Amino acid sequence: MNHSSIRTLALVSLAFVAALPGRATIIDFDTIIGPVALTNQFASQGVMFSGIEATGQFATSVAAVSTPNYATPFYSTTNPGLLWFVDPANPSQDAYVTSVSITLNGYNNVGGWFDGATIEALDEGGNVIAGQTQVIPPTNGTDYGSTIVTFSGPVHALEFDNILNSGRLGIFPFDNLTFGAESPVPEPSSWLLVLSVIVAAWFVRRRKQRATTPSI
Repeated sequence: MNHSSIRTLALVSLAFVAALPGRATIIDFDTIIGPVALTNQFASQGVMFSGIEATGQFATSVAAVSTPNYATPFYSTTNPGLLWFVDPANPSQDAYVTSVSITLNGYNNVGGWFDGATIEALDEGGNVIAGQTQVIPPTNGTDYGSTIVTFSGPVHALEFDNILNSGRLGIFPFDNLTFGAESPVPEPSSWLLVLSVIVAAWFVRRRKQRATTPSI
């Protein structure tokens, strides 16, 4: 088996290991009666949360109004707020998506100033994906309603960080978390399986070549 054949077999094997059937998922947080901390409430849909809450308390102060609930990373905590993708069938298994978007519902520090924020897309190693950082500028009052921001993968997580200039957190509501089919991050055992398939195929090929080579 030549190097090209081995490489092709490796790519096919990796695609088989990573493949996970599914369809686009939209989470609107309306099944949560807030305010409440989000953790594993949407694990069966493939998302986990930390430092993010579901609330509708400020629904009349944001634009466009999200009824009854939205999510916000800066409701009662500082930073960062984090959401990450998991295998819906096995939430202990990390996963990634190739595209994810959220709808921003406007930012408001009622009667004050919102300092701004950043949203970073992270890969499965926790590294910021190049070109996939959104910087949300500061605003005085309500602004940027119904803005859709999209990130391209492999996205394992989104991290929300507040830019603290004046110390005014404000609120940072978002809704309609939308993402496509998830692919599990291959575990070491999966990589070993792929490697063993490649090695076995190479040895089989070599044995066949030796068996068909005429003796001198």
